[in-house]
Amino acid sequence: MEYFNSKKTAAVALLQATTLVSARSLWSTLPATYAPQSSDDTILKTTYPLGNGKLGAMPFGPPGAEKLSLNVDSLWNGGPFESSDYTGGNPSSSKADALPGIRSFIFENGSGNVTALYGSGGHYGSYRAMGNISIAIDHDKSYSGYKRTLDLSRGVYETTYTVGNVKFTTNLFCSYPAQACVFNIASTTALPKAAVKFENLLVDTSLAKASCSNGFAQLSGTTQLGPPDGMKYEARAKASDGSTTACSNDGTLTITPAKGSKSLTIVFGANTNYDQKKGNAQNNYSFKGVDPGPGVEASVSKAAQTGFKDLLAKHVSDYTGLFSTFSLNLPDPYGSAKKDTASVISQYSVDGKGDPFVEGLLFDYSRYMLITSSRDNSLPANLQGRWAEQLSPAWSADYHANINIQMNYWAADQTGLTKTQPALWNYMQDTWVPRGVETAKLLYNASGWVTHSEMNIFGHTAMKDDATWANYPASAAWMMQHVWDNFEYARDVSWLKSQGYPLIKGVAQFWLSQLQDDAFSKDGTLVVNPCNSPEHGPTTFGCAHFQQVIHQVFEAVLASGEFVSEQDTAFKNDVTSKLASLDKGLHFTTWGGIKEWKVPDSYGFDAKNTHRHLSHLVGWHPGYSISSFQGGYTNSTIQKAVAETLKSRGPGNADDANSGWEKVWRAACWARLNNTEEAYYELRYAIDMNFANNGFSMYSALSAPFQIDANFGLAGAMLSMLVVDLPQKHGETGPRKVILGPAIPATWGGGSVKGLRLRGGYSVDFEWDGNGKVNKAKLVGSGKPVKLYNVDGKVL
Repeated sequence: MEYFNSKKTAAVALLQATTLVSARSLWSTLPATYAPQSSDDTILKTTYPLGNGKLGAMPFGPPGAEKLSLNVDSLWNGGPFESSDYTGGNPSSSKADALPGIRSFIFENGSGNVTALYGSGGHYGSYRAMGNISIAIDHDKSYSGYKRTLDLSRGVYETTYTVGNVKFTTNLFCSYPAQACVFNIASTTALPKAAVKFENLLVDTSLAKASCSNGFAQLSGTTQLGPPDGMKYEARAKASDGSTTACSNDGTLTITPAKGSKSLTIVFGANTNYDQKKGNAQNNYSFKGVDPGPGVEASVSKAAQTGFKDLLAKHVSDYTGLFSTFSLNLPDPYGSAKKDTASVISQYSVDGKGDPFVEGLLFDYSRYMLITSSRDNSLPANLQGRWAEQLSPAWSADYHANINIQMNYWAADQTGLTKTQPALWNYMQDTWVPRGVETAKLLYNASGWVTHSEMNIFGHTAMKDDATWANYPASAAWMMQHVWDNFEYARDVSWLKSQGYPLIKGVAQFWLSQLQDDAFSKDGTLVVNPCNSPEHGPTTFGCAHFQQVIHQVFEAVLASGEFVSEQDTAFKNDVTSKLASLDKGLHFTTWGGIKEWKVPDSYGFDAKNTHRHLSHLVGWHPGYSISSFQGGYTNSTIQKAVAETLKSRGPGNADDANSGWEKVWRAACWARLNNTEEAYYELRYAIDMNFANNGFSMYSALSAPFQIDANFGLAGAMLSMLVVDLPQKHGETGPRKVILGPAIPATWGGGSVKGLRLRGGYSVDFEWDGNGKVNKAKLVGSGKPVKLYNVDGKVL
């Protein structure tokens, strides 16, 4: 961590002589593998992922015998497809009568429990893989010159290799416009036959069957045999026009290319009968839609009738329309672009000097993964994005809403990926709100809506029985930061009125009814009781995390008044009044850190610890209750307390977890302190400890399971090193102060950014010198008044 002080001059001299790299790719000269005989039997450390939001595909296996692990966003077991009595965990009758006693006990004793409010996790279910599709080319098994490449600038996966004297090239992409994945085979001579088959390797044949008929390879399945009927799923594959096909009894589709043809295109797609719009009382919370077969057949047939060049052109146009909205240009001082991805990641060390190419590659990879796992017709990115290889992935590959799903979208607003977020807003509106309204009434006798920590796709909004980590009712309040941020950056007033503000208002209504006079401290403030700190500590009152996110919700309500004609005067007045009395969740420990709980230190709850979560710093980053609304970014007392808290928590490798997401969260918090050394150390530490050779982030120090939040969070952390762009309080006027380059390491010297979006509508292009100091910036577009400074206070 002392490297940049002792080696700075030499590093700058080297870096200034290098070329900036903005278009990056992952590549390897070895196929992705799956080795079930190995103790590390996963393709998730070697594959490169493809997706179009709804579909996900992971290629593996040798050339000419490649397989693709196939996912579709809504393929889950559990929920109403497994139990006709499924209630989203909600009880059959109200439990709210227990609250007064719970609150009284906690105020009298400092802590208590909420067991009387527990719900059920029964039939919660899990995201799951669909199966494999194998694509075999009828050529010799011996090959040479193999290379596979994932081009992040175009969203296309390519393999090249030679068999004998014939060069083969395959291209694979999952197209959002076509709503299908496309696999093209090309060669320097006439193509041999190819064979396509779906493989049902995960469930017995009573639940899923591979077949072939009428020019389609097909996989048809259901998650269970009724009653009730399980979720139906369907996958189909078809060759492009001009070829002839034959079917085998085992479901193999054999394709004979047109005579002399040097190109063959195979199109495949999949879907389920899950319908997010049917997850409400009017539809008996069935989530049941139409048979997926006809729709899949139609989209695959349409794509198969379209020429490969047109399919590719439309895909690239759509993909680059998102990806090219932002670019981060960093140097490549060590020639890493010329080295295979596995080697540069495996050689990356926190104790070394970092590698700007690897860091830039993983930044671009993060944006690529968000585009390919979250689009407006899909579910949002889950704990594994869109890529799972199991029937029961870790943590159900669900939506944990106490950092994970939030972190998944950290980089969306600032890098122009607004179009990836309707999946998130629609998911909350369609699955969280309907059951969340019931949960609010049944558990808290409240209006508005509420969710807890773990959510599936079937509206699970209640607590879980005997699962303290899941009994966290501030998740929706935290998510409202993302709703408000989306408006701040996109300035879409129509969206705010129709969808954004109603979400925020519903959460605000819930918390207005839950705030209590602090009967323990008797300081005239309003606090939450009961509350906890996500996955940590006691059930108590006035938890810093809750107070901070509620502070932000109330500010968002009032700031919306400039754009939304709220007619409910009593509601607005209630928000204004309670915001004035709200404990804002900022208190200091006797050892100089930020308190996580309001009870005195003598209770021992706020002793130094190395817990993985930084929940009481949510208002510092990614939020702004502390850093902006309470002036923390420019307040030395608060800055010192945040720094002491981060030091006490350690680097993110404690006994409770050694995950990547906690390290990049720490990096982002250090960056907001303008502490380059610590921010860059944590970034490097995450890459070294948690990123596999294919760039996937692993949960525990390179050990499975794959958990994608660190992939997304890494980009958010790097953005925090590039800019501090904090919102103003409602009613504040005058230009906002934006800091460019608060924590840019010298290793990134001479780099630049284009298209970084700012709150209020502008975007900014800027560059920095060999020491990481921003020296040139240009505002682009129009927006609310803003002044740009570098970290030394120089006006740009």
